[in-house]
Amino acid sequence: AARELITRVSNRLNEIGVRFNLNEMYIGTFHSICLRLLEDHQEFTRLKRNYTLFDQFDQQYFLYQRIWDYRKLPDVELVIGEGSPWSQSEQLLKWLNKVTEEAIDPLTLASARDREVQALSWCRVLYQMQLADHNALDFANIQAEALRLLTEQPAVLTKLRGQLRYLMVDEYQDTNTIQERILSLLMSDTHNLCVVGDDDQGLYRFRGATIRNILEFPQQFNGQCQ
Repeated sequence: AARELITRVSNRLNEIGVRFNLNEMYIGTFHSICLRLLEDHQEFTRLKRNYTLFDQFDQQYFLYQRIWDYRKLPDVELVIGEGSPWSQSEQLLKWLNKVTEEAIDPLTLASARDREVQALSWCRVLYQMQLADHNALDFANIQAEALRLLTEQPAVLTKLRGQLRYLMVDEYQDTNTIQERILSLLMSDTHNLCVVGDDDQGLYRFRGATIRNILEFPQQFNGQCQ
């Protein structure tokens, strides 16, 4: 997807005779751009050299190998069920990715009244520790680590804002909470953000996407949105 975007932009610039170094632009999916931010500023992240990037199968197998650690947590059966270790790791993966995509803090989960939500907070904390110990990163945590970088390193955020003259997001109806927060940080005080989308075509609700982002977009700018 990222390569296709770059090809289309490059072809269009050639058509209209504009000379521009595409390496100076951030073109790609949210995940590819966030990964680039992490690699460009790796010294400010928890990642060490030669880190491992998990796809979904890698992530589930990683959890499967450690499912006994999770079974020791209080009320964890309310999160992972009573099935086989593989099915339990599948359930665990689903809920861990869900809270990551929604950018929910583990302390918020731990303070909930529901036992299953509290149990999920312990799972989340343990999983993050295991990822750090193995210098690993999964697909959902690419964005979570990028959000942490922008939030905890104001100098990095200021530098990026200076480099980004405009922000444009396509298929905005398929964005989720964590992506909205990343955009809000990168956007300058001039509100240099353009989004394109159709709330009738929301396709990625299974990974936390919400059409609320596009429906409520104008409300973020106190009537200044055009």
